[in-house]
Amino acid sequence: MLNKLLDMVNTYGLSKTNAEGYLKLREDYNNGNKSWLTFYSLICHSFNNQIRFNSKGDYNMPFGKDRSSFNPTLQQKFIDFVDSLKNINIKFVNKDFRNLPFEKLDNSDFVYADPPYLITCASYNENGGWNEELEKELLILLDKLNDNNVKFALSNVLEDKGKENKILKEWSKKYEIHYLNNTYSNCNYQVKNKSNTSTVEVLITNY
Repeated sequence: MLNKLLDMVNTYGLSKTNAEGYLKLREDYNNGNKSWLTFYSLICHSFNNQIRFNSKGDYNMPFGKDRSSFNPTLQQKFIDFVDSLKNINIKFVNKDFRNLPFEKLDNSDFVYADPPYLITCASYNENGGWNEELEKELLILLDKLNDNNVKFALSNVLEDKGKENKILKEWSKKYEIHYLNNTYSNCNYQVKNKSNTSTVEVLITNY
């Protein structure tokens, strides 16, 4: 698989400086070449290695000039990841969380939930991808898991830049709240003040 990625890089001339090659790759992806090779190559060379789509469903992250490339470090991480997958029994599925078979779980299982954060704006929750209704449905689901003695952990944000997730705050009172101290200093190159002390991120558990 690594050779296929390197072939993709060579075909488009992808590098830290070749914006034209990146834009051609992005155009081909949006025009139907939606293989995992194309998608992963886009992420490796996009700004901040982020994923973002516009309202039409087109990938629209700009080029990561002078920063993003499929460099040796990233190549080794890819190799290590693929090797790990070969040695463990794991199954990946792409489904709405409401359609997963949680009823089959018992007290030997563990569920980790990391949904889009309701009160923040990021590439993963643009265009109305997450709302209060979905937030409530997820929390109800976690309550059901708790009733069935299934352990869970939920990553989320209680406060962000003056906004407050009141739904989450009220719901979380019945569980354990672990406050996380993260600066997100590498999330945006253009932010001058990177301390981001106004964000209150938490891990909520039922154990």
